[in-house]
Amino acid sequence: MKVSLNWIRDYVQLPADADLKKLAYDLTMSTVEVEDATDLGASFHDMVVGVINTIEQHPNADKLKVCKTDIGGRVEDIVCGGSNLREGMKVAVALPGAMCKWHGEGDLVEIKKSKLRGVDSYGMICGAVEIGLADLFPTKEEAHILDLSDFDAPAGTPLADALDLNDIILEIDNKSMTNRPDLWGHYGIARELAALYGLPLKPIAPYRSDVGQGSLTVTVEDTERCPRYVAASIENLYVKPSTYQMQSRIWKVGMRPINALVDVTNYVMLATGQPTHAFDSDHIAGHIIVRRAAEGEKLLLLNGKELPLSTDDLVIADDAGAVGLAGVMGGAKDSILPETSRVILEVANFDAKGIRRTALRYDNRTEASARYEKAIDPERCDQALAMSMELFGQLYPEMKVTGLSDLYPQHLKQAEIDVTLSWLERRLGKSLTPDDVKKKMELLGYQVSFEGDNMHVVVPTWRSTGDVSIKADIMEEVARMYGYENFEAAPITTS
Repeated sequence: MKVSLNWIRDYVQLPADADLKKLAYDLTMSTVEVEDATDLGASFHDMVVGVINTIEQHPNADKLKVCKTDIGGRVEDIVCGGSNLREGMKVAVALPGAMCKWHGEGDLVEIKKSKLRGVDSYGMICGAVEIGLADLFPTKEEAHILDLSDFDAPAGTPLADALDLNDIILEIDNKSMTNRPDLWGHYGIARELAALYGLPLKPIAPYRSDVGQGSLTVTVEDTERCPRYVAASIENLYVKPSTYQMQSRIWKVGMRPINALVDVTNYVMLATGQPTHAFDSDHIAGHIIVRRAAEGEKLLLLNGKELPLSTDDLVIADDAGAVGLAGVMGGAKDSILPETSRVILEVANFDAKGIRRTALRYDNRTEASARYEKAIDPERCDQALAMSMELFGQLYPEMKVTGLSDLYPQHLKQAEIDVTLSWLERRLGKSLTPDDVKKKMELLGYQVSFEGDNMHVVVPTWRSTGDVSIKADIMEEVARMYGYENFEAAPITTS
């Protein structure tokens, strides 16, 4: 999983000059394995925003132009074959020393001063594909140059600054998070860092609304496989690009921006770890039903694959039939189309084992199923709903919520564990004080109380889906908060 440090800073105020090596080391030693940390901005060294002042025909080549380009403080001739060049256009310029891919293919090559068909050229005016930004700035024509005219960046601005690419991307080993469903989003990682460094974590305020169910009707037939299902009907929407910040954040961590309606759902999943989905309301016949599939029932997925379903599959259906494979992928019928103007937002919790079986059965693991199969807590739906509504409101000030349904018949029971301080001391080989243990555990969200030697621990909801359930788990939490490196070797105890 990729994590953006700039995104993390939305939730915990890490020092601006935080030591990256120490941060990666601390996370690895206490929580998850950080495999790599990449300075994204370094990939764009010697690249700046340029402004094309004039364009002249190349004297020796019909398809080439000579662009007098302001690169900040001086104007240089750059030969370019872009088909969408125009005077006054802001472009990405790779100066001598930059590393690019010719037409996006092959290995990186160093850009140098050169002569192209007898004309001096100082660097290269780039297409998005040549500097690794094709998914962030898609184009249908190969010869199109990256147009940066909408960005408020004068000539000479380093490209990484202009495009908000000065970020550190942490690559976290997924296997090290298999038993940590709380960490499959930026907020969960931020919570861990806040605990490790004793910093405050910014809360996600719950969504408050006096909107009733309205015409939105939801039925959950299998509450074991779907413990919670939240749906909101939203109108006055339309398909448009999301903000550049949203697009760039999605792109930085390995996903592709689509449009505002889809991007909100992906952004919220990457932020909170809770998948969400938007159905086109006009494609829903009647009301929503969460049920088991009928044997042999067919479902055409968003990716164009038609599935013959099993009765072990949980589906999202309407009165006419299945419209989505719960927790895995939406169906083609309910997809967001260019004319979509109203949606039903799904924020749901599904049983991990059932999602895992379905994803494996059809060899169709997705970003959503990867999270659901780790056993996400149903309380996280509140965070995802709140963030979704805030983002929809920012993107569509005219939006209107016309119905809200929250089916949550059996609230998650937080795990409670008793463990004695003397048992912890024997196992850890370290003298512990009640106050210190309590303080460290509360940083992680635990409720801790002492009665003599006994410590009663109430596990937070985000760790209560099987992750922390026995006193050995509490011992591990205490040990990692003290720091494994602070324990001395001692004989193994058996009691």
